[in-house]
Amino acid sequence: MKFLTLSALLLTLSTKSIAMDFDVSPVHKVFEKSTDWLNTSRPLTAEDLKGRVILADFWTYCCINCIHIIPKLKEIEADFGDKLTVIGVHSGKFDNEKNTQNIREAMMRYGIEHPVVNDESYQIWRSFGVRAWPTLLLINQQGEIANAWSGEGDFKVIRSEIQKLLKEESVTSALPIALEKDKLPEQFLHFPSKMDVGMLDGDKALFVSDSSNHRILVINTNTNKVKHIIGTGKDGDKDAGFEQAVFSAPQGVLFDGVSKLYIADTQNHKLKVADFTKKEVITLSGTGERGHSYSVFNQIAKGVDIASPWDLSFSEDKQKVNIAMAGTHQLWAYDIKDKTISVIAGNGRESIDDGGYPFNSLSQPSGMVTLNGKTYFVDSETSSLRVMEKGRLTTLIGTGLFDFGYKDGDKSVALMQHPLGITAYKNKLYIADSYNHKIRIYDPETALLSTYNIKYPLKEPAEVQVDGDTLYIADTNQHRIIKVNLLNDQAEILKIVTE
Repeated sequence: MKFLTLSALLLTLSTKSIAMDFDVSPVHKVFEKSTDWLNTSRPLTAEDLKGRVILADFWTYCCINCIHIIPKLKEIEADFGDKLTVIGVHSGKFDNEKNTQNIREAMMRYGIEHPVVNDESYQIWRSFGVRAWPTLLLINQQGEIANAWSGEGDFKVIRSEIQKLLKEESVTSALPIALEKDKLPEQFLHFPSKMDVGMLDGDKALFVSDSSNHRILVINTNTNKVKHIIGTGKDGDKDAGFEQAVFSAPQGVLFDGVSKLYIADTQNHKLKVADFTKKEVITLSGTGERGHSYSVFNQIAKGVDIASPWDLSFSEDKQKVNIAMAGTHQLWAYDIKDKTISVIAGNGRESIDDGGYPFNSLSQPSGMVTLNGKTYFVDSETSSLRVMEKGRLTTLIGTGLFDFGYKDGDKSVALMQHPLGITAYKNKLYIADSYNHKIRIYDPETALLSTYNIKYPLKEPAEVQVDGDTLYIADTNQHRIIKVNLLNDQAEILKIVTE
């Protein structure tokens, strides 16, 4: 949960009307402060909203806590149908998130089908006295704020409060819905995210999380042919053979170089493994519930709740799988031999404290790589590059949760904006600086950050991966992979062969 200040919600806009003819209230009129609506054919008005039971979700699409409640909102929408009106109020944290097209793409990535208003200037946010992402406001038929929840909320309580309101007469007529997803052209990849490389059955392979298609692709990089598709492509959760397995927005993939691919099944809150010998997928850790534990040490992994694992890397001795546990702002490690799991960094507080555990803190770690015995990672919410060596964290670039931008140089001036991916090449670090739509290079020897330019404009690249002298870039919001020869800087779009 992201806080601007610690303050209670100011619920001063509620009215006292109890008339059943459903007049427009000051609360309804607040939503007219922006006319930039998505998933609708026109801006919604106060007249559209009067008489409805409304659940307003204040969110920003980078926020892991906001992402956590999206599936719960979908369940509520499905259960209550037209009796409940869910509205997203997108009040972006990062500059990049204030762009309507970028919000549109995030909505398609997360499968959001309710109306969303771009509250770019925070007018709606300030009118309701909101102080945190996410915040949920429940509005009754008379346009009064019936309840409010800051954070991920207890959805059993939220359901109960909605049901109480629905005992009264409500407006349930259809709103002018026009889904953004229907405007998206058909393509093979759908918001590809994390990648890995390796030799599989004698062939060079690129492993790709085709995240919004809820599947994993294995591509022969000599022929560009798809060798394996792991997963049905449907959103869900099932351990099974490659063709029957089901994922939910998987992110990190990590190949052991022999026959196993470790997978961060992010929205299912699980660590899984695909076995290419048995052609099956099994769960190694996670129960499917969003974990809230911050002090887990040497516990049997299978029964431990984890939270939004985002990326994976091997420990230096390859005996453990390091996990960027974005949902609890920590790094964890899975012991391959003992099948146990432990926290290795981060006390769970969302911040940027260095030092050893439990004094260090992280902010939504989203990409990791091991280089020269050190684990480098990008901490996306602080737009930072950090390194873990012998259990201690040091921040190399970045200063705080609301410090971001685009500038090359040393730590005193360098800025990034919500980086998500990182890889290593010739003792330098290549970073997917996602919200700046750039690839950056950090040199640990000189401690300088620079920009690596390629001829293709990128849109929110989520990952970079190196194979020999080849750099692969997941150009996520353009649904493609870019291939770059690092010897001559020549770039091309990877033409994936599907037949």
